[in-house]
Amino acid sequence: MRFRGVVAGLLGGLLITSGLLSSPVHAADPTAESITLSPVSKRYDIDAGSSLTDSFKIINNGAIAYTFIVYARPYAIINSDYLNPNYGDAAGNITNADAYKWVQFAQGSYYLQPGQSVDVPYTVRVPAGATPGGHYGVLFAETQSPADNGGAIGRNKRVGEVLYATVNGTFTKGAEVRAASTPFVQLAPPLSSNTSIKNIGNSDFLATVSLKVSDIFGNQKYFEQKDYPVLPESTRAITMQWTNSPQFGLFQAEVRAKALDKDIYTKSYVLMAPFWFYGVVAVMAVGGVIYALARRR
Repeated sequence: MRFRGVVAGLLGGLLITSGLLSSPVHAADPTAESITLSPVSKRYDIDAGSSLTDSFKIINNGAIAYTFIVYARPYAIINSDYLNPNYGDAAGNITNADAYKWVQFAQGSYYLQPGQSVDVPYTVRVPAGATPGGHYGVLFAETQSPADNGGAIGRNKRVGEVLYATVNGTFTKGAEVRAASTPFVQLAPPLSSNTSIKNIGNSDFLATVSLKVSDIFGNQKYFEQKDYPVLPESTRAITMQWTNSPQFGLFQAEVRAKALDKDIYTKSYVLMAPFWFYGVVAVMAVGGVIYALARRR
């Protein structure tokens, strides 16, 4: 009994103790170009055969002036993590990645001094025969390295605005939301939960996913909620993370995912503890068995 009390006390101490790892901070290069685009996405509901005019803003928040060019490219999703979309010519062959063809810029290049900003106007002209539903593209602004830079190899910087255009008419919207998966044993921060959402229609939608983490007494420790676009003919894998979660702890994780008419809610326990912790527990358990057997003799 005394041995089990010592084990319980040690486990409790390990679970209550938390440690955070610090990461180094690197200073920014004051001579590097700095380009910011706002907003990062636009949504339009538009009729076939019609047009609209809009703009995005480019900000030079760096220390040097530069020229940048603007252009439109296809936008297609390749992987479920949505991290590396396809902007290449192959994506242009995908039916719903054609909205870039509808964009015309007022001019192709701009020059921007440090601390200045400029609005970049563009026009979207939808063909009369455009099919109802979602169409996608991306509008890029890209810095241009000087022609004479002392022999150094220049590297252009590029920022983009995703264009979500829904052509009005008869089309379908549908979603499949799979239950969130939150592993009970997690060896290191961040505490993570995964949700998968599939678009079974031909127009995009926004999925809302939230993660709430509480201690075993019900006290909230973390909450985050985000909207994620899900494109047609794609499945989006969404990972929600408590980035600064402690290395040790027993928590309750609640995940809610909403997409169109679907609403999934899960609640799970999560044990945060590094691998060596389970080794210590195993050694102590074996020691306890040996001690108990020795006492019986």
